[in-house]
Amino acid sequence: MGKLQVKICIFLCWALTSMYSDAQREYFIQRKNLTWVDARNYCQACFKELVTLTPDNIQALARDITSDHWIGLRKNFNFKNNSIDNSTGDLTSTVASYAESYFTTHYINNSDSSSPIMNWTQWADGDPLAFQNWYPGWPLPKPSPKPPNKTVCCSCSCTCPARPTTPMTTNAEFTTPNTTTTQSGHNVTSWSDDPAETTEFTPDFTDQSVATDESTTHVTRTENMTTQRTTPYFTTSAPWTTAEMPLAAQCEKSPVQEPEEPEDEDDSNDENYIEDSCVAMLSFGPWIEKSCLERLPFICYEDRFMGQVNVTNITFESANLTWLVAPGDISYYRVEVKGQKDNKTWVINVTDLTCGLSNLTAGTSYSVQVFPVKCKRDLNPENATFYTIPKAVTNLAVSDVEKNSVFLRWKKPEGNVDFYRLTYKTTSVEVTTETKKVDGLIPGTPYNFTVVSGVNDASKWSYEAHVSAYTKPDKVYNLTVSDNTDGSMFVKWVGPVGNFTDILVVANYTNGTSLFNTTVNSTQSSVEVTDLPPATRIFIYVTVRVNKDLVGETERINSFTTPGPISNLILTTTNDALTATWLPPVGSALNFTVELCLNHACESKTSEATDITFKDLKNAANYSVTVYAVSGQFTSKGVSATMFTLPNPPTNPRAKSVSKDSITFAWDAPANTSSPTYGVNLNSNFWGHSWSNTTDTTTFTFSGLTSGTNYNFSVYAIADGEKSASAPCARFTDPDLEEISLSMLCSSSESLLCDKNSTREEVFKELEKKFSTLLEGHIEWRLEKYRKQG
Repeated sequence: MGKLQVKICIFLCWALTSMYSDAQREYFIQRKNLTWVDARNYCQACFKELVTLTPDNIQALARDITSDHWIGLRKNFNFKNNSIDNSTGDLTSTVASYAESYFTTHYINNSDSSSPIMNWTQWADGDPLAFQNWYPGWPLPKPSPKPPNKTVCCSCSCTCPARPTTPMTTNAEFTTPNTTTTQSGHNVTSWSDDPAETTEFTPDFTDQSVATDESTTHVTRTENMTTQRTTPYFTTSAPWTTAEMPLAAQCEKSPVQEPEEPEDEDDSNDENYIEDSCVAMLSFGPWIEKSCLERLPFICYEDRFMGQVNVTNITFESANLTWLVAPGDISYYRVEVKGQKDNKTWVINVTDLTCGLSNLTAGTSYSVQVFPVKCKRDLNPENATFYTIPKAVTNLAVSDVEKNSVFLRWKKPEGNVDFYRLTYKTTSVEVTTETKKVDGLIPGTPYNFTVVSGVNDASKWSYEAHVSAYTKPDKVYNLTVSDNTDGSMFVKWVGPVGNFTDILVVANYTNGTSLFNTTVNSTQSSVEVTDLPPATRIFIYVTVRVNKDLVGETERINSFTTPGPISNLILTTTNDALTATWLPPVGSALNFTVELCLNHACESKTSEATDITFKDLKNAANYSVTVYAVSGQFTSKGVSATMFTLPNPPTNPRAKSVSKDSITFAWDAPANTSSPTYGVNLNSNFWGHSWSNTTDTTTFTFSGLTSGTNYNFSVYAIADGEKSASAPCARFTDPDLEEISLSMLCSSSESLLCDKNSTREEVFKELEKKFSTLLEGHIEWRLEKYRKQG
């Protein structure tokens, strides 16, 4: 018999627990005191069922209670009158029915006092009794039959009320749970507005006419079953709906007997034996039997609700929510919508399974939680997240164009944007700012750029914004000029990379005045620039264009037209120098090369001016001069002339004698000159006097001069009709001093200022400075001061 019992238990355990793969259970400790039947009805109404204990949950639950609590175990279950409906045909009901039939046939009807445990077959939710944790001595065996006592009467006590005449209300206001932590380490949710305990169980657990001093503790430990059911298990015959309460009542027979003689201690088990007992768990875990009519706190459980919210019809500012129906008698659904960016939360209470959202922000992430509210308690929420569609960017424009890049900018749209996607050709890039430089493009090529706004998970995109632009064309390469003449030149280049329409060639003066302008097609790589002025620096500009209005980088080169010869070459000489002057040819970009030769020995100089001087030449030598006009790298034909240098000038000019009105000058004759004639000059810059004369001697006297005056003297030699350079000197005539008195009147608003020595010194210095400016170097003078006496 024992072996068969073990086999059946194993079979039932496997069959029933296989229905619960990954199911998660939540446990709720109820601090109110109810009978077992009322407690069970309460659990079925507001949760799922009285707790089913397993080795996985019993220790955690025991740590959170401090007194006896009803659990979901009773000696005798009426399958059809309780939560198990055999007509459903599911595996649980079938196995439970089989278990009832099997154990009733083999163990209950045929049991004796030696097999008391076989009266316990299942939990309140239909799970088989695969785990037991009885306190020693429990459960009590059925006592041996005794002679019947004289029964006076028999009564039946019902613990369930009659069916109410009005529907049960489910839209009561709910309070918010406060979460604490028990000493066992489990999260416990205490509900501040609990259903009241009553003498007779009623469906309205919020009846305020009955005082309640206890709360509900939610033990959030979840139980993961070991079988393969993937959805929560719910009883198929709930004790009532929102429309009405069940009529069935749990009745306990209470025979009334005549007084008996005291029994022996051996009969104590007979006295404690309860035919239809209910099971309570002690505060430290073991189980005992109690009368089902006792009022105890109890533990409910519920399978964790795992729902899902679907979001449809999403726009810039609205969306529609739908969700799964939650099990049990749901009062309403509380919809909480939270914006990710601004942390704003909307709370909406609805009774349907759908809700429309509006006034949302475009491009924003929203999290949605739908809480089914059952008996003022939130079930686990159904969750979803979604993004509203972002709005399109505005003012998309091209702000800068280069040959290999384009710079784009746009304006951020209303609402939120996490990033932008920029698409051109077959390339897409993600951008987090409102500007983007696009590189790696082909010169002179049209591009269409598309920008859309996106959200972080790339699930929503805005409408497209478009802009088109050409990249700038490339430049020409290896620009050169050849075949220069006095009126033209030939320009060549290597064509650009990429695409272009034509090439513009312009020739300008240095100051930018246009001389030549022409356009050549994309197949040409050279052009002749004509009608240019001679000896001119010409700037050539070559620009590649697309559609005539978009130009690439301009390449520039300068060159010169060839110059013509100079004219009117004139030479002048001294005894050791030669100066050449000339007129330039037509042209603006000219300089000159001058070549000086004597007996086939030549030297060259360059001049930008139209004259040049050669120094340190030989005396009385015949020199040849040739002048070339130069424009850039081009040189004109030379123009030549010859001329002798002059004889050497006299040397050592000096004043031989000086008086107040005359000076006699003397000098030495130049070397290698025979009987020259000398020209003499004398002048006074101060008085504006000048004298010129000639002499054959090496002295000359100038008379009729002014005393105390500085005179400038020069002398030069004359040979073969040519004058030598002048030899200068200067000398003062003797002064004839004459005293000139100056008196000055001083007046001042400051008292005694004019009488101060410092004032006189300052006036004297100013006067001395004035005379020095006028007379110094021209007239002998001195300034003295004295103070008039008296």
